[in-house]
Amino acid sequence: MIVSTPGIVMHATKYGDTSLIVKIFTQQQGNQSFIIKNAFRKNNRFAASYFSPLAMMDISYDDHSKSSLKYLKDIAPRRASNPLYYDPAKSSILLFYNEILYKLLMDTGEDEVLFDFLQEEITKVHEATGNFAELPIRFLLRLSMVMGYYPEDNFSPENSYFSLQECRFQRFFVEDSGFLSAQQSEYLHRLLNEEESVPVTRGVRNALLKNLVAYFQMHNEQIRKVDSLEILSTVLH
Repeated sequence: MIVSTPGIVMHATKYGDTSLIVKIFTQQQGNQSFIIKNAFRKNNRFAASYFSPLAMMDISYDDHSKSSLKYLKDIAPRRASNPLYYDPAKSSILLFYNEILYKLLMDTGEDEVLFDFLQEEITKVHEATGNFAELPIRFLLRLSMVMGYYPEDNFSPENSYFSLQECRFQRFFVEDSGFLSAQQSEYLHRLLNEEESVPVTRGVRNALLKNLVAYFQMHNEQIRKVDSLEILSTVLH
């Protein structure tokens, strides 16, 4: 059976001297792995450059193979250009998204809702203009909703400290126990209320981003160290 479906590149690993093994999250069949032979040779229609992190494409492949590795029959990139090649801020954001998603969705099967969500979030990065330093934080919050552990917004003058473990705001602050500071907690509350522009210092924003990664780590054993976080925090202003 020939399967034709949109797909999003999750991971690419060099195999031998000239080939790639690529994991693609597809709309119709979830994660699928492909071997791309001679990907680094000139004039290959499946060139390695097509398989950058979170590249969106339409693909077709033969699903008859009993092997876990399939062969692509055709690909059509969804975009002619990629931020990885010309915008360090956008490339850092996509690499961060990719690291989170690859670890989180390692064995994900068919999930069209999740697939459509990812397409929308990746497109937002491609089309973003101006200062988009807040995009990764808003992405993590929306992703937490899809994954089923969206923070409860019970913020009030009495409950003004967010607990990463309890997923809600608490009355008291306990240092070194997974609580956000007062500034971070108020910032999170305003983001949960979907305020379009929330002025905060770079330090507060980076601290919240780091703590939201910790929030995901608490609720997902698959996510441990996130190497791209430090780079992202340095690049975004």
